[in-house]
Amino acid sequence: MAFIDQYTVGYTPQFDITGRQEITENLDLTANPVATSGILSGTVSSGGVGISGVTVKVFDTNDNPVAHTNTGGNGQYTIASLPAGSYKVTAITDGYLLPVPTPVTIQANKTTTADIALTPNPETDLSVVYGKIKSSVDETPLADATVGLYADTDPPELFITASTNDEGQYIFGLIPAGDYYVAASKLGYYPNQTSIINVGTRELIDSELTLTADAQSNTGTVSGFIRDSVTGLAIENAGVALYSIVDSVETVIDTTRTNVLGMYLFTNVQQGTYLVKSTKQEEIP
Repeated sequence: MAFIDQYTVGYTPQFDITGRQEITENLDLTANPVATSGILSGTVSSGGVGISGVTVKVFDTNDNPVAHTNTGGNGQYTIASLPAGSYKVTAITDGYLLPVPTPVTIQANKTTTADIALTPNPETDLSVVYGKIKSSVDETPLADATVGLYADTDPPELFITASTNDEGQYIFGLIPAGDYYVAASKLGYYPNQTSIINVGTRELIDSELTLTADAQSNTGTVSGFIRDSVTGLAIENAGVALYSIVDSVETVIDTTRTNVLGMYLFTNVQQGTYLVKSTKQEEIP
């Protein structure tokens, strides 16, 4: 006949008896969790062969983590003191895919067996290339930069592309062994690329790039139409001036004339504050 403690062993503080004292020592015992718990055990294997060092993890029915352990040399595992109830169990280790969790029911003072079979990961030898694209001036991360990973072939072959996030980050996964380089570009910047990157098996390679601002392309345009305020008709050959405003001082920096549609266009406008003025002069007969 087997027995189990219903409570965890409790104890009082130390006390002394020096004579005819009447000592009272009460104890509040805590229920022994083992008394209402069970054991989960099993074997993790692949192709019928047990795998050591596998992490076995138990979740509750709401996918909250409960406990974990690692398998021994023959792939066996044991997780004790699981309160009675319903759970899920799965396992993972390098080189294998994560299986769908197996439902298990734990009963008090009993052992539940759950064997787990792992499938080899066919992409386990592939690598990851990741990094950040930053400004060459102050290393500010550049968002929405276009990043490409190119195989170092003749001609180079584009393997994968991505855009950087708000932190300037990109990541390329599932990269087979070989020689590559990373190229990045962004409007308003000169493109740049890394030197050749030798990618081996199961590597995590950090490859960062800096881009230099292109003052010529990092400019705006100003365009519009000049029309008669009464008729709404386009005014052809009107003179148009672009003024730069610095400390409330207006300075003409460029002029042009409208076309037959009354349209004008200024290009390569640097960052700043501007306004446009227009009129049309005609020779007096």
